[in-house]
Amino acid sequence: MASNIPPSDMPRDARQRAELLQDLVEQRNTFFFIDIAALNHGEKLGLLDLNTLIPQGDCRQRVFLTRLEGDHVSLADRYWVRSLGFADLYPEFSIADITGPLGQALKAMDVPVEQSEMASNLSAMVGETKFSNPRDRLRRLTGLSAETLTHKLRGLINVRDRTFRLKAYPQCFVGEEATTTIAKTFRCSHTQAVALGQDLGTLGLLEHVTDDHAFESAHLYFRWGISDVVDRLHLGQVYAGLAAKEGVPVEDRSYLGRSYPRCWIGSEAVDWLCKRYKLSRHDSVVVLRRLAQFGLVEHVLQEHAVKDRDHFYRFAHGSGLENAAS
Repeated sequence: MASNIPPSDMPRDARQRAELLQDLVEQRNTFFFIDIAALNHGEKLGLLDLNTLIPQGDCRQRVFLTRLEGDHVSLADRYWVRSLGFADLYPEFSIADITGPLGQALKAMDVPVEQSEMASNLSAMVGETKFSNPRDRLRRLTGLSAETLTHKLRGLINVRDRTFRLKAYPQCFVGEEATTTIAKTFRCSHTQAVALGQDLGTLGLLEHVTDDHAFESAHLYFRWGISDVVDRLHLGQVYAGLAAKEGVPVEDRSYLGRSYPRCWIGSEAVDWLCKRYKLSRHDSVVVLRRLAQFGLVEHVLQEHAVKDRDHFYRFAHGSGLENAAS
C-alpha cells in the first residue's frame, strides 16, 4: 500500500512483481508498505527477494515492511530490516493507536497525509472484519499489541526449569498457572484467557515444549517463542553462515521412497547454531523460526514450523546470500 495508492495484492507473476516495485520506487514522493507475511504465505517473496528487487539508496527509506497477515516481529527482525536500508518492519497498524507503528510511520514520512484517507486504506489493508485475526482479538481484550503483551506476561508468569518423566524442560511455564494469571491480570474469563494464549501461539509468541499441544488450561508445559539472546544476533550474518558451505550439511535425501533434493535436517541445524553461537537448543529453534518468518527456510513439504527433530528443511531462497549480512 502506498500513501496515496489504495492497497492491492502483489502480482503472482515474478516479472510483474518486479515491474510494480520498480515503478513504485521511481515515484519519489511515494511511501509504501509491503506485507511480507502475506507474501511469504502466498507468493514466496522473502526479504532477500526485496533486497534484490529494490535498489540500494534513499528509495528504501520509503519502504515500510509489515507482517499484518501473521507471525510476529522481534527486535532482531527490525534490526536486520533496517540494516538493509528499509525504513522499518512493523507487526501491525492500529488506527486507534496513532502513537504506535502507524504514528511512527506517518512521522517518518514527514509528508501531509489525510488521516481519514490513511485510515480507509489501512482498513482495507488489514481487512474489513473487526477482530477477525489474533492481533485484533488480543488488542481488544488487553489494549496491547501482541509483542507488548508477551513482554508484559513474561514478567508475570512463573518460568523455570521443569521435569516430566525424568526429562528436563528448561525455562517453561504451566498452562494452567498462566491461564489464571492472564485472567486475573486482564479481568477476563478463563475461556478468554485460554483463547488469548492460543492467539499468542498462532503468532509464534508461545509454544508447547514439544509442539504437541495448543495452549490450554492444563498441567502442560509451554515456553515463550521469543528470546533476548536471539535479539542480540544479526540474523543476516547468522543466515549467511548457516547457508554457507561450512554451515549446516545440505544433501540430497530420501524418506519412504521419496527424494528430497538439497535439504538439511532440523536437529543438525540446531546443533550447528548451538556450537557456533553458544545458544541453547530452544534459542537455536527461535533463530530458525525467525528466518522462516522471512521466507528463507521451510519444511520440504511445508507441513510445519522448524522443529528440533529429524525433519527435512531447505533454504527457500536461491540467491542474495552475498548481501544477507549487509
